Amino acid sequence: MTQPQCAGPCAADDDLRVIVDSHARRLDGLEDDVDTLKSGQSAMMEKLISVEAQGQERERNRAVEASDTRKALTDLTKQIAEHTGAQKRQNELKEQELRAVKIRGEKIKIWGTVIGIVATLGGMVGGTLLSSQTWDDWAFGGVHFLHRHPHSDEGKQEAGQHERP
Repeated sequence: MTQPQCAGPCAADDDLRVIVDSHARRLDGLEDDVDTLKSGQSAMMEKLISVEAQGQERERNRAVEASDTRKALTDLTKQIAEHTGAQKRQNELKEQELRAVKIRGEKIKIWGTVIGIVATLGGMVGGTLLSSQTWDDWAFGGVHFLHRHPHSDEGKQEAGQHERP
């Protein structure tokens, strides 16, 4: 029973070595293929990790840019609001100044009117007083070259008529 028992024809020992060598070569080829696949898979994993890291870096950069843009917009909005507020304040100051000028103009008109009325009344009173004959005689009675008195002219004419007989 030391002889091999085969159901079919039995192969010789030399034949088995050829088969085993053939299987060994095929196994070596398969191992090489598996090694190649493993190295390719490792390279793909490294590439995938690199792509993912680049994507994360891009995402961080976008977030920073978005934050910078939001900050710039906020600053610009504040500047516009300050500028608008400053213009509004300037407009309010100009309106107050115009109101003050208008009030001063109205006061000047009122005082001008009051002074005009007082001057008119003074002129009326003065004209009335100076037009009276008594006042005229009193003020200009002693000065003959400024004002001729009708009484003094009549006296001369009468005196001249009496002298001519």
